[in-house]
Amino acid sequence: MTEDQILYEKDDGIGIITLNRPEKLNACTFYMYQRLAEIQEEIKGDDSVRVVILTGAGRGFCAGADLSGPESGLGESRERPSRIRIKHSTLDRRIGWGMLDVPKITIAAINGPAVGVGAEYTLHCDIRIAAESARWGQVFVLRAWVPDTGAGTYLLSRIVGLSNALDLVCSGDIIDAQEMLRIGLVSKVVPNDQLMTVAKETARRFMRGSPLAIRNVKELIYRSLERNIEEHLQASSSIFSMLTASEDHAEGVKAFLEKREPEWKGK
Repeated sequence: MTEDQILYEKDDGIGIITLNRPEKLNACTFYMYQRLAEIQEEIKGDDSVRVVILTGAGRGFCAGADLSGPESGLGESRERPSRIRIKHSTLDRRIGWGMLDVPKITIAAINGPAVGVGAEYTLHCDIRIAAESARWGQVFVLRAWVPDTGAGTYLLSRIVGLSNALDLVCSGDIIDAQEMLRIGLVSKVVPNDQLMTVAKETARRFMRGSPLAIRNVKELIYRSLERNIEEHLQASSSIFSMLTASEDHAEGVKAFLEKREPEWKGK
């Protein structure tokens, strides 16, 4: 059923999104694009979710867009140029940056091939962890495209460096997990059967801090990509002052003095 193509569950403060077309290596349909955007919006307003994990069912993370589907809207640019422009200027961009707009730490648990838009999805997440079987590739140039959500041409160079980004995007090569680790695309590589355990352990590390502070740290770091140093320092100073007056800061100091774990309110 279409509604089962993406699963979403909550596990003790961790939101887990699973791309769920294992028979197609989780290749994305148009419904999946839409549903992912809906889940992202839901998570933004759910204070019970502190960290988000994105992964795939079966042996694949996401093998890209489903080019065979009747609603793919792909391969039709000559016949329906306006339709393609609309999709790629609205929905794809909203999906592409939607995960970055989630004010919580997001983790890509890459359990297998992440190709095309699947590779883009991993870049939308803040942290990437790969299983030993993971593969990753920006194959767009092999289809006469550029990276469809723009992450491969904007975020990738900021993660792995300019030369590595050009190499990966312009060659269309698919790299293995160890190469992903070597160039800094992922923070760690783990055995396949330990991937979700490690991803959840990583998520819990981020749950120790104030959700209010983490939300603002994430915004400061990503906005620093477009600000000069003066603008960044001004924004950082303003947020520091705001946090100093917050309930979470008072609780953090009190918990430290009382030698106990803080009870965050997120405000």
